[in-house]
Amino acid sequence: MTESNSSVSTNKRARVKILVLPAIVLLPSLYYSFSFTTGIVVGYVVCKIFCHLFLSNGKIDSIFVDFGKWKFHLHHWIIGLVALAIVWIIDFFYVPTFLAGFICGIIIQDIYDYNDWYKVISINYNLKKEKIA
Repeated sequence: MTESNSSVSTNKRARVKILVLPAIVLLPSLYYSFSFTTGIVVGYVVCKIFCHLFLSNGKIDSIFVDFGKWKFHLHHWIIGLVALAIVWIIDFFYVPTFLAGFICGIIIQDIYDYNDWYKVISINYNLKKEKIA
């Protein structure tokens, strides 16, 4: 009789391992997934509102950096990537999940909402006008 009891308890242990261990693994994944996804949504919405209130109305201009005859447009997806890299370097490769999601939301908003997100380098026409005058 002890053999059957031990086999039953072994089956229960195996069943507990099969059910409990994946649940233990999934809990942090769900927490980080929820936190990251919430950060993306909040970052996207905040950036969309900011761009509508300030950029569309002309209260803030886009950021351009002049390098001789070239002009670089610093889209906020580029600024977001740089900010994410700086935070990773400063924090020794640990970034809070919500903050990483928030910055990714900013990056996604620029790429998703603007058709010129890939146009980074252009010719500096102001430089040509100054040389002519």
